[in-house]
Amino acid sequence: MERAILLDAEPERVWDALTEESLLSEWLADEVELDPREGGEVVCRYADGEERRGEVALVEEAERLAFEWRRQGAEPSLVEIQVEAVAEGTLLTVRETGGFGPLLAAGPAWSSRLGGLRLILGRVVLA
Repeated sequence: MERAILLDAEPERVWDALTEESLLSEWLADEVELDPREGGEVVCRYADGEERRGEVALVEEAERLAFEWRRQGAEPSLVEIQVEAVAEGTLLTVRETGGFGPLLAAGPAWSSRLGGLRLILGRVVLA
């Protein structure tokens, strides 16, 4: 599964929205714990009771973030997020491989999440 979105924000602001727990809780999951370093823990809790846990696999400051996460009883999937400066702002690309049922199941969820990210970047001013 791959999704890309053009964001009207500088790459540094987008990176903050990818690595700061308070901002992640506004678009990725209802509650997020993230230690944004290789080997760091990722925990995402959703309003429906679902929880995903994993580990950060790669951090390239302000450019790439990758983590493996899994639902209870499911195989892990790898999420790779790339941040790229473009003339219009920032191109954010998300790739998720493995771990979910049909590939179509991940696509709509990421489309919704990325829409939420666009909304918070439009109203959040980061220092």
